[in-house]
Amino acid sequence: MQVNPFRALLPTLEKIGATDSFFAAVKEDFPRFMQQGFFESRPKAAIYICAIQTPVHSALGIIASAHVQDYLEGAIKRHENTIPAKEAVQIQLWKEQQAMVKPVLLTYPSVEAIEDWMQKMVTQKQALLSIPFPAEGQTYQVWEISDPTELQYLQELFAAFVPRAYIADGHHRCSSSALLYEQTLLEGKADPYFLAAFFPSTQLYIQAFHRLLDEVDLPVEDLLQQLETFFLIEALEQPEAPRHKFELCFLIENQAFRLNWRPELLERYHWKKAILDTQLFNEVILPNVFGITDVRQSTRLTYLEGVKGMAHLQSQQQNKAQRVAFALYPVDLQEMMILADHNQSLPPKSTWFEPRMKNGVVVKAFNLFST
Repeated sequence: MQVNPFRALLPTLEKIGATDSFFAAVKEDFPRFMQQGFFESRPKAAIYICAIQTPVHSALGIIASAHVQDYLEGAIKRHENTIPAKEAVQIQLWKEQQAMVKPVLLTYPSVEAIEDWMQKMVTQKQALLSIPFPAEGQTYQVWEISDPTELQYLQELFAAFVPRAYIADGHHRCSSSALLYEQTLLEGKADPYFLAAFFPSTQLYIQAFHRLLDEVDLPVEDLLQQLETFFLIEALEQPEAPRHKFELCFLIENQAFRLNWRPELLERYHWKKAILDTQLFNEVILPNVFGITDVRQSTRLTYLEGVKGMAHLQSQQQNKAQRVAFALYPVDLQEMMILADHNQSLPPKSTWFEPRMKNGVVVKAFNLFST
């Protein structure tokens, strides 16, 4: 796996007031922010170490240029299908911004030597940036590594011990980078590198994506009777997050139920490389109970990030008539890697990785387009 230094654009923090609002606006307003001097180009090509501290988690990773060829040749693994229309929108945005303001988030099986190197660097060096995000209780710290000896050592570690990496967030940014490279290759303007954040698997965790279903007009008793064909059902006094894989929480009106897949149903899938609750839900529950056969086209189905919690899910379920909710247990990271290794896609909205990279902390400029 290649990790490459680049000349980054970094925010000029002394000119920025409210960091929460500023970085939330970077995606849309980067060209204006650049003109107004809120970003500056670093003098040397470098690789960056990024530490993200949240109220419940801390993570340490590397921000570098990844090579498009690693994606095209399958060393960077994907687990979601991309949509051409979204890729076109992404490329157009890059044409307007002349920059990539958010890295593709990549993960890889932890390598002790790489984690030791990162710890050594952050201990020996002073952070170049420290950015508080008070609204979320988060802090980002960034260290710049430009010493040629250190860069070469890190690149050798990745080449030797990281044969593949997995897209955690940014499938469309990754595929759009490859398309952009191919489109500009004949013009002699192709940039084979894209902005990527490499975080070892020990530093990330997956939250679930919950499901909200609208236009459910069956009485509670009739719906439970249908679900009982596929689940063992237990009434709950209040909503509870699923405790393990193959367990869901079902919310309807003011009631909550714990659902566990029936063993005989799971047995039908024993031959699969990995059995996912999201897959079972899409293949079994949506068509047979709710009449939804195409999850990508259905307007009755929406998703809610598990990181927002069960109380938020319940409030969303109750704020609209004829709406029910299903809370799912998070997909296991190893199962995601297994499926990606076998070139299999996860169902839409199966994973929500934390922590997620914010726009504008480290930016990579493009020099591909005429202004």
